Amino acid sequence: MARWLVLANLITAAGLISVAALLLWQMRTDAERRSQLTANSLVQVLGRDIARNVELYDLSLLAVVEGLGRTDVAQASSELRQLILFDRAASAPGFAFLLLLDARGIIVSGSSQTAPKGLDRSDTEYFRHFVAHPDDDGLHVSPPAISRVSGQRMVMFSRRLSNPDGSFAGVVVGGIKLDYLRSLFASVDAEHAGTVTLYGPEGVILMREPFDQSVIGTSVAETSSYRRMIAMREGNFVGPAMVGEGERRFTFAHLGMEPLTLSIAVAPSAIYAEWWHRALGLGMVLLSLCGVTASLTWLLRRELGRREQAEARLVAANTLLAEQATTDALTGLGNRRRFDEALAQEWDRAIRSRRPLSLILVDADCFKSFNDTYGHQRGDEALRLIAGSIRSAANRKTDTACRVGGEEFAVILPEIDMAGAEVVAERIRMSVMGWAMLHAEGPHAVLTVSCGVASVPEVLAHNAVALVAKADAALYSAKNAGRNQVHAADSSKKVLRLVS
Repeated sequence: MARWLVLANLITAAGLISVAALLLWQMRTDAERRSQLTANSLVQVLGRDIARNVELYDLSLLAVVEGLGRTDVAQASSELRQLILFDRAASAPGFAFLLLLDARGIIVSGSSQTAPKGLDRSDTEYFRHFVAHPDDDGLHVSPPAISRVSGQRMVMFSRRLSNPDGSFAGVVVGGIKLDYLRSLFASVDAEHAGTVTLYGPEGVILMREPFDQSVIGTSVAETSSYRRMIAMREGNFVGPAMVGEGERRFTFAHLGMEPLTLSIAVAPSAIYAEWWHRALGLGMVLLSLCGVTASLTWLLRRELGRREQAEARLVAANTLLAEQATTDALTGLGNRRRFDEALAQEWDRAIRSRRPLSLILVDADCFKSFNDTYGHQRGDEALRLIAGSIRSAANRKTDTACRVGGEEFAVILPEIDMAGAEVVAERIRMSVMGWAMLHAEGPHAVLTVSCGVASVPEVLAHNAVALVAKADAALYSAKNAGRNQVHAADSSKKVLRLVS
């Protein structure tokens, strides 16, 4: 009866938690979807406005480039050429007037009568860019800088001028004031929408809302999120922040054909802020209900505690007995029963997975004469020393080391081929000999072991018993060859195919 009552209480609590979890998950998904829709809309609307303004301004630059390429325009009077080359788009609010630089970087004309003719601008970034890139005939966007003509911070847009023969003739340049871009970005509710950023070539930040003067003009080209954003033309993903710490959800798009990218980055804390408030409220109610259920369950569990403790003690005792039944008391390794069980299990696993399986048989050399000379107590010490050497050499969790006879040991090595097993056996042999335990009756004056190694599929063995026989034959080969050696079983001429 008590168990059924506990089960009923647990089912009730689980039902409450499941319903609440489902509701919270739906609320969280809705919050994420709303944030994504808002970011997509802002990127589209704001990106369209910026792209249109840049396109109009670029058309003014193209008009100058194409006009200067016409012979009739070049032959016109200076007043007429001024009207033909420079339209009124360049004089719109937020736009700087256009300047015409010759091949030396000297200002020769401009869309405004106040253009500082004769001023040397050959040291500017955009002029050096076109000198260094003679094949670039596209729109070039420069990092934000303070104009020496107007004294205002602006983003410069420029195009290359060419002579009829294609040689460099100069640069036509203009700019958009940063204050104008800032006014466009200020219309975005950045507190709820996230961080809105406009990137130029090479990841240079042209504008950012919330505005931070310290990051304007810096490059984020080396950040992983920017590289991922450039690899995709538009979309969204979650990645590390380009400025600051933590993760951000980025929604971005390239602006038309221009070298500009607009992104909105939202921190997860901003996306789920409102959801957290609702989740906490629902969680308090759920905790109260679960608290009542838990109290009733605890009262019942207290009565069942003694019985469970008694059962736990019984299980522990049975586990200890099971371990003792498969453990060699002298060495702490597995005994013969453990060896038989482990070998059968690993053989079946090797057959199913078609992976190699190796077996090493280790035998103490001339151990009877060792016992006769030094006594059984010293012999037990020698066996423990050999067991320690085996344990240190075969130290993977999947390796199984057992004492299978008086002075005979076995090591099962799953997923180890013949070459690897020989390395392990050699480590065991060297480790035992390295202890330099005196054995006057032995052939090497110190305690040594001989090892026989067999591995499938290198040797032909149709079952686990055959594998043991192969390893045993290799062990006797090592004994007959003078002991203190590692011998591998002869490989079959054809590779055994493991089949399930």
